[in-house]
Amino acid sequence: MAETKSKLADLVVDVRGVLCPIPVIETKKVADAHPNQSIETIVDNEVSRDNVKKFGESRQYMTSVYQVGKDYHIVLVPGANTVHVDVPGITGDAIVGMTTGESIYNMGGRVILMTKDYLGEGSEELGRTLMKTFWLCMTESDVKPTTIYFINSSVKMVINDSVHIENLKLLAEQGVEIAACGICLDYFGIKEQVGVGSITNMYAITDAIVGQDLVKL
Repeated sequence: MAETKSKLADLVVDVRGVLCPIPVIETKKVADAHPNQSIETIVDNEVSRDNVKKFGESRQYMTSVYQVGKDYHIVLVPGANTVHVDVPGITGDAIVGMTTGESIYNMGGRVILMTKDYLGEGSEELGRTLMKTFWLCMTESDVKPTTIYFINSSVKMVINDSVHIENLKLLAEQGVEIAACGICLDYFGIKEQVGVGSITNMYAITDAIVGQDLVKL
């Protein structure tokens, strides 16, 4: 992912040729490393364009988008700034950033109850692919849930050879409590293989989720 200079911004993140969530994640990494500098992210599809723009708005950047050929340029500026635009098809001074928005990552204080090892309904194969992306996005999110409980087949995600184990370990390091149902681990015969978090029971899970701001997946 290229990170260079731009006439419109202090830094450029060139993420053409890759799909979301990578453009958002790479933009976030640069934003975290350089919070007071403007960023121009270049993508080549509309979904990435919209998601990077939403990310900028969630961080209270002033945002603007322009298109050059098949590529989209999303400019994120920390506060309103007047800049001189000198790109094909655009001339003169322009206010970079016409919009701001509330965070799309507002999950603070919530408890997540995982009920299976794939995401959504329908194709389980697709759901397992989506689950990988879900955990990756959560590790990069600004605001985390306080606790994630795993019941039924979702406990398979916390064992040592799980494809999700590294992201779950990272979430634990970031302060998220990871807790798996002991009965469920016993059912699948994998209690000795738990690689992250703690083992809990249904009473503790029920007591914790009642009255909480709960997200069930």
